[in-house]
Amino acid sequence: MGAANSLLLLHMEKEGLLEESAGIVFDHSFKAVNDKTYCFWAYPDDDIVKDLGALIKHSWSRVVSGNKAEHLKGMRYYMVESIALYDKTRALLERHPNIKTSNEEVRGIEDHNVYIDLHTNEGSYQVLMVYDSRPPLINEVIGQTVWQSFEGWKVTFENPAFNEETMRLMDFNIPQSGFTQFVYVLPTSNTEALIELTRFGNELLSPELAKDLLRNYLLTFNGNYSINDIERGVLPMSQNAEQYHRSPKVISTGARAGKLKATTGYAFKNMYEHGREIAVNESLNKATNPWFGLPSRGGGRFAFYDFVLLFILKFRPHWGKSIFTRLFKSKPTAEVFTFLDEKSSVRWEIGMFARLNKRKFIWSAVVSAFAFMLSKPQRWVPIVFSLLALAINHFAPGYGTNLGMGLLLFFLFLVGIPHGALDGFSHARNLKLPAFIARYLGIMALVVLLWLISPIAGLVFFLIYSAWHFGETDLIEWQRSNAGLSFLWGTLLLGIVLLSHIGEVNTMMSYMNVPAWPVEASLAASLVKMMFFFGFMCAFWFRSAAWALSLIALALGTQLPLVLSFGVYFVLQHSLTGWGHLRTTENWTHSGMFIKALPFTAGAVIMFLVIYQFDRSSLWQWSSYFLIFLSALSLPHIYFMSRLYKEI
Repeated sequence: MGAANSLLLLHMEKEGLLEESAGIVFDHSFKAVNDKTYCFWAYPDDDIVKDLGALIKHSWSRVVSGNKAEHLKGMRYYMVESIALYDKTRALLERHPNIKTSNEEVRGIEDHNVYIDLHTNEGSYQVLMVYDSRPPLINEVIGQTVWQSFEGWKVTFENPAFNEETMRLMDFNIPQSGFTQFVYVLPTSNTEALIELTRFGNELLSPELAKDLLRNYLLTFNGNYSINDIERGVLPMSQNAEQYHRSPKVISTGARAGKLKATTGYAFKNMYEHGREIAVNESLNKATNPWFGLPSRGGGRFAFYDFVLLFILKFRPHWGKSIFTRLFKSKPTAEVFTFLDEKSSVRWEIGMFARLNKRKFIWSAVVSAFAFMLSKPQRWVPIVFSLLALAINHFAPGYGTNLGMGLLLFFLFLVGIPHGALDGFSHARNLKLPAFIARYLGIMALVVLLWLISPIAGLVFFLIYSAWHFGETDLIEWQRSNAGLSFLWGTLLLGIVLLSHIGEVNTMMSYMNVPAWPVEASLAASLVKMMFFFGFMCAFWFRSAAWALSLIALALGTQLPLVLSFGVYFVLQHSLTGWGHLRTTENWTHSGMFIKALPFTAGAVIMFLVIYQFDRSSLWQWSSYFLIFLSALSLPHIYFMSRLYKEI
């Protein structure tokens, strides 16, 4: 269950949502001891302090960081022991016998539209709503995950050793061992305190090293002490921990919902606020509001700050000491806390960065940008490819188009066709290869048959499932997965590609026995502008740079021929994205994927050559055949890929 769902239950009880609700809480590890200590900063009249006042173990009004001691300007730093929260939650459950408990471990969640199947180690449950606080699976985009590992000792000295109103924050006066290591001192009386050693780094803090460092640190207090309790923990410092289920009936909480701040590990206040938001929305019945089911907005500039600092902690972890030391030296701690709450002003942030190690942050911003580009080529390759094609066409008309089509055809068989076969491979492990190929070819034959019976129906069907699939793939990649939004985005991008080339579209339609689209060029241009407007509004609303880059690539594509414009999106953005999803989900290597896809790629090449024999005199006629071939390949691919996406 953990802290996130414990706080959610407290908010639900406050809103009166547990009186008549039937539910079940899964917690496979009964928490009867204090395994964690949660800390947060707030003002005494804040709701979190009022609501959780009975759980607060201690609080401090003064802080020491480095050699600087200061008051928190009306703010206080609060401590909550996990056992107090767990006990309060168990008491809540006893008051509500309609909420059952189980020690089964949840293994999987499956959406059946009307209900959710919850699979455990002992069976399955059918429920209407799930609040999922399981630890997230992290797929790091760049480098290895940075971990915050810690060990804390609760000690009692024989004689007074502390000021119980003053805590010590991030004391770096310990060996760094090539990482970022520091100690917190949180006194609960003049003789008792939690002394916690923390490491930021790719390697976890070992119990042996922690024991040596804490013993040496405690020697500085010049007194005899006893150890009452020891707590250990590990937290991921990652911007890739956020995981949302595609169903709006499955709501992530805690670290799974991205409430663990990547660069500090602080989460308690974020989880409290998230729990309140969920409970209030439920009490107001806002679940019926279509906006409530949409994905969360991105983190904006604060996500960028975290990205830059995390890159330093990944590849230059020994820089952490100087960065954090200078931060707390140059700015009041209360203002730093406001910054960590992501409520500071841009002006304040500029002043802060001006006083920090500018060269280190510039190095991180530049190098991390290149590293990110290499890890996500589908974000920038379409733009560069389109710009090069346009530049070559400018100086040598036609050559850029011809060269571009040749390269896209090569990449189509290198990545495009293989990615369309590998998803089926991942979902057909229990089928023998001939049976799987027969099923694949059977679906393709049905698509071709539909085109033969009614070209209009074949085209409409192709556009509908392509819009769904393109939008689904992009929004999962951008971590904005939502069924309605997926179809909207897919419709917008296909509309931009096709309507910006309405003359070429109608020429191709004539070769496919499909009536010309009754859209004047001026109206088509206006519709394209409107679609770009909606697209950029979505990118702005969800704070998605990837979305904006995709729109820029589409804008460049309006200046290229239709085949090239569609090919740039399909091969260089969509296929590369799908390839990456398969590689990550199945834990495959690039070489292994090429080998697995080889039979399917060879078959596609043979079919392509057969199609090419139909009519080599007319590019348009050949293009119409190729479009039908592509639509036939796409439908089984979309079927298998959608099944794959339901599992991630």
